[in-house]
Amino acid sequence: MSRYYKKKELIVVRARIRSTIKNSGFFVKNLWKVVGFGIFFAIWAPTYVSVDQLGRSKSAMETSGLEYKELVILTAVLYTFFSFLAHFIWQKQDRKKLNRLEQRKRELEKELGLGIKKTKQETQQKP
Repeated sequence: MSRYYKKKELIVVRARIRSTIKNSGFFVKNLWKVVGFGIFFAIWAPTYVSVDQLGRSKSAMETSGLEYKELVILTAVLYTFFSFLAHFIWQKQDRKKLNRLEQRKRELEKELGLGIKKTKQETQQKP
């Protein structure tokens, strides 16, 4: 690859790093939206009525035989579990993506000779 295209790729990699950092942590940034949706979902889900092809309808309360409060608690616990699971999975994926992008950035900087500048101590030490 020519130097021109490597510089362009370096610009793109830096932009992807910034974008990944900016867009990571969805649950932390939108905590109240996630909690609000969870409350709404936990209250609404037990009363949801599904209809099959023959027109028969059953709600979750009829199907499970549990009371409304029990179903709300069960739904809230399941929603919380899956939210935490998604949070940690997406966090791990973001870390892997950032590591891969940082490694590519270092490779490109090394190829272009744009490596990390030496500190004062390194420049003062002469072999």
